[in-house]
Amino acid sequence: MSAMKRSFLTVLFLIASLFGLVSAAVSDQQRTALVIGNADYAFAPLANPVNDAVAIAKALDGAGFNVILQTDVSRDGMKEALRAFGDRLKADNSIGMFYFAGHGIQIQGENYLLPLGADFPNEETVRTQSLAVSEAVELMSSSHDGLNIIVLDACRNNPLSGDTKGLTRIDSSASLFVSYSTSPGAVALDGQGINSPYTKHLASAIETPSLSLEETFKRTLKGVYQDTSGEQTPWISSSFFGDFTFLSGNGAETGAEPAQVSAMSSIGKALAESLARNGPARRISGIYRVAGSNPDGSGYSGMLSITPDGSNVHFTWWIGDDVFTGVGEFAGRMLVVNWGDKHPVVYTFEGEKALDGEWADGSATERLTLFSRSAQKNLALREGTYSAAGRNPDGSTYTGTVEVSRQGRKFTLIWQVGADSYRGVGALEGNVLTVDWGDTTPVVYALTGDGVLQGLWSGGRGSENLQFVSGR
Repeated sequence: MSAMKRSFLTVLFLIASLFGLVSAAVSDQQRTALVIGNADYAFAPLANPVNDAVAIAKALDGAGFNVILQTDVSRDGMKEALRAFGDRLKADNSIGMFYFAGHGIQIQGENYLLPLGADFPNEETVRTQSLAVSEAVELMSSSHDGLNIIVLDACRNNPLSGDTKGLTRIDSSASLFVSYSTSPGAVALDGQGINSPYTKHLASAIETPSLSLEETFKRTLKGVYQDTSGEQTPWISSSFFGDFTFLSGNGAETGAEPAQVSAMSSIGKALAESLARNGPARRISGIYRVAGSNPDGSGYSGMLSITPDGSNVHFTWWIGDDVFTGVGEFAGRMLVVNWGDKHPVVYTFEGEKALDGEWADGSATERLTLFSRSAQKNLALREGTYSAAGRNPDGSTYTGTVEVSRQGRKFTLIWQVGADSYRGVGALEGNVLTVDWGDTTPVVYALTGDGVLQGLWSGGRGSENLQFVSGR
């Protein structure tokens, strides 16, 4: 079949007819997906996008989606399919998912998905002859108020010369979950098998019962990272904090069925509402104890501060005598932290007081347990006298006083504990005060909403509470 004839092929994809399988029962909440795979480009053909689109369509059909499948389509065909997709979303008020496999590039902050049947000699042609991802985002957002999922397995290589490599990030709203097959600005691999590495693992995860939305894409990220030996790391952007599962049940033995957006537990609901209301960066900022396992199986412990960094967060670990830093980006109820090693750490929120992390290659794990959360709004640290009550690393306790004074952007702390006196200098950032006092690790305090300083020292083995007594 020629590419021109295929460009007019629009299929309401039913597994019963295409794959000879019985479709799972449709849940009460409707689901609609538009799946596009473009491979037969005249200028740079690709091996797998059609296979990828078919694999994702099959997986989504099994998860209760009404799937509109298009392969090797022109710009007009993509536009027509997008309109039909929007009409279905609006009519059914359904959950929406848009998937694209093929060539995609970004130009000046906009992502463009390339159709068949056109040449792209310059950037202007790309703008006028391609489908801008923002069109899909706007259509989905305006069609209904529910969850929208956008998946881009694109930018497999760049058919244009110049600096238009890869895709750029999409700012996501509270109802939008976006997944890229690779990091923004990077190039995804087409793969050596019948599917790209990303689609192979995503389709498998969608077909696995009882995986949450975050766990589905976390499993995909891990699989791609391992398959490509770290050459490709999928990326997620989301501020959706609700619960969604593609399939409920325990698999074939129990008869997996499409799952709805489920009601959250009281803890999960409270966390989601707090994250949405206060902003996730502020909501998780504070001081944590750290316990983890290294790739060689050995364990480690330490302490960590998390401070806001715009919409992201800044991590500082103190592990033994070593200090590590990283920047975390939120993906709904996941946090992906790049810390200088080639393996990012992916954390999931466990209730209100813990984050569980795993390296992208699966070789190491880490658990962060909240010691003290810092104030949600920036506070001024009061100068004056504080009472001190603390615990030493050996378990013994102590009391004393601390004088706090400010010189420019720095704070000086002078402790008096019995006959002993100590002096330290620190800086306040994002309601976290880090004080160097002559030990191998600093004292790190969270400035709480009521003005109390709660801190860890000696790598998290010691702790201290400072209460304001008098002063300015």
